[in-house]
Amino acid sequence: MENFNPDKKKIFIVDDDEFSLENLSLSFNAEHYEVSTTGSSEKAIELLMNNTYDIAILDLKLQGMTGLDIIEKTQDQQKLTKYLLITGYSEEEAFIKATRIGVSDILKKPYDEFQLLSTVEKLIHIKKLEEENIAYKEILQKENLVLKEQIKKNYENDQNLMVGDSPRLKDALNKAKSVAEYSMNTLIVGETGTGKELLARYIQINGARKNAPFVPINCAALTESLFESELFGYEKGAFTNALQSHAGLFEVANGGILFLDEITEIPIQLQAKLLRVLEERKIKRVGSTKEIEIDVQILSSTNRNIHEAINKGFLRQDLFHRIGSTIIDLPPLRERREDLHLLANHFQNLYCRMFDKDIVSFSNEIWNYIENHKWEGNIREFSNFIKNYCIFGTITQSKNYQISPLKNDLANSFLFNYGSLDELEDAKYWLINKALKTYDGNKTLAAKHLGISYQGLAYLLKNITA
Repeated sequence: MENFNPDKKKIFIVDDDEFSLENLSLSFNAEHYEVSTTGSSEKAIELLMNNTYDIAILDLKLQGMTGLDIIEKTQDQQKLTKYLLITGYSEEEAFIKATRIGVSDILKKPYDEFQLLSTVEKLIHIKKLEEENIAYKEILQKENLVLKEQIKKNYENDQNLMVGDSPRLKDALNKAKSVAEYSMNTLIVGETGTGKELLARYIQINGARKNAPFVPINCAALTESLFESELFGYEKGAFTNALQSHAGLFEVANGGILFLDEITEIPIQLQAKLLRVLEERKIKRVGSTKEIEIDVQILSSTNRNIHEAINKGFLRQDLFHRIGSTIIDLPPLRERREDLHLLANHFQNLYCRMFDKDIVSFSNEIWNYIENHKWEGNIREFSNFIKNYCIFGTITQSKNYQISPLKNDLANSFLFNYGSLDELEDAKYWLINKALKTYDGNKTLAAKHLGISYQGLAYLLKNITA
């Protein structure tokens, strides 16, 4: 029986016991749910394939097939539906399968009405949160793409990724161009903050893979439990909570570049798995026997001394030979001090334009500080210093002067216009702030100017100010 009302939550019940079916239906009708029922497995499949429900409640044992069979046949059509399985049996194999195929909860007989209703209310709440999350992601994806395109237009002349004339930097850039031309696997060595990822992106835009994916991986964050699923992907049901198939980062980067940032931080026991993939140029998703051929250029980086890393067990020698066809040594800022004036002017122009500030000449005091500071944080510290000066107009000078790292590396995000979405937070703030200023705080006009919806702008403002 069916009675559709768009304002009510839709419950679908499948049970071949008429008495149980009637009792369940009465329980939910009394709570103002919209209820559809059937005692036929075939009818259940037909209804699930052609209608949308919030909750589907199925008895495990049915005539002709099990509730699990019905779920397997229909769950692709009911991606947001929460499945509740009811059973009077204690079958471990069935419970394992239920978890694997994505059953949201299991209710064991005998149960009382309170247990039933509270379980369904919990599942509806979870479904609501998931739907909101999907909606927010869709908004953010759209807004990020639009804002990213705006940034590219505003900064189309700032495609000079690596600024400087020092001999050591020029040597690194010449090597990078050769690497780009021949798609060679390359290891970039340099201290923290020297711009290793920037150089990797420089290689990308100067080579044949410039329009292909660039996928950076923070190797220090790859735990043993995440390693294979993140890099190689997994099939639906491969493990608990694997509710749908997921492409790994090798697949995402296929045809392009995979950047393994701080590769020496990968646990040594996991490096063998990475080596095998690089040798065979094939991967298998977790839970699958199918081999997927991959074509990726591997760029890696480390802040460690290579020979020490190998000797101390931070890097397998055989893996080193695979990733280090060419080694590019990126010098620290203290060894390219002749570039300081170029960098200072570059970052000043960048940040003054970004934050809508007038460009003011550096005083002798500032130049003296720039020329004599050690810059142990390299380009990252230097760019943050100039940014603070551009915004606040003054600095606090002392022998222990420290600049805290930004949440997002602005130097990276704007020197390279095709950075990850996470790198655009400060840029989004600038664009939104400028639009609001232009239209005297009118959000409707600002949103129209930015090419996004009013709701999208409100959501972005909420997150910026959170």
